[in-house]
Amino acid sequence: MGLYIVAMSALFFLAFAYFAVGQAAVSRNGTQTAADSAALAAARASRDQLHDDMLAALISGDESALQAILQRSGTDLRAACGQAYAFASANGAKVDGCDPVTGTPPGFKVRVTSRSSVGSSVVKDSENVYASAEATAVVEPRCAVDGLQGVLVQLTCDHHRVTVDPTAAGFVLDLSTFYAVHLSK
Repeated sequence: MGLYIVAMSALFFLAFAYFAVGQAAVSRNGTQTAADSAALAAARASRDQLHDDMLAALISGDESALQAILQRSGTDLRAACGQAYAFASANGAKVDGCDPVTGTPPGFKVRVTSRSSVGSSVVKDSENVYASAEATAVVEPRCAVDGLQGVLVQLTCDHHRVTVDPTAAGFVLDLSTFYAVHLSK
């Protein structure tokens, strides 16, 4: 009977320990989601800053300006990181760092920490442990300018021919045609 009690106690302890590991994994996954969404939000906000410059270059038909715009991202880091803070907060995390990634393609690296602890369990001090994660998102150009035909701008976007007429009635510039925003390593 005594051996049975010891064996059952050990199994219960083991079950609670596995539960603690599961709590930690759930917290880590939630925090990684917050980091991913924050990095994507910062990169998208940076991309969206190019809207007016892209529209002006399309309307003017300035081929060199279009090529230059396709190779850069926005410069207002405060606005881009502001979006990262908002998305991290909406996902239960706080931003520890939001830094631009230089090079090609440009983007943002965001580090976050969960606002909630892993939780209390049989593991000592687990209620004082907070998950952290980081993610990098980039703004990658999808298009190259092929030339102009009057007011029409000819581009190749993801290996497909795209013709843009910025003077057409109802024209709305959709930057997702020209840029991909995605997570990177």
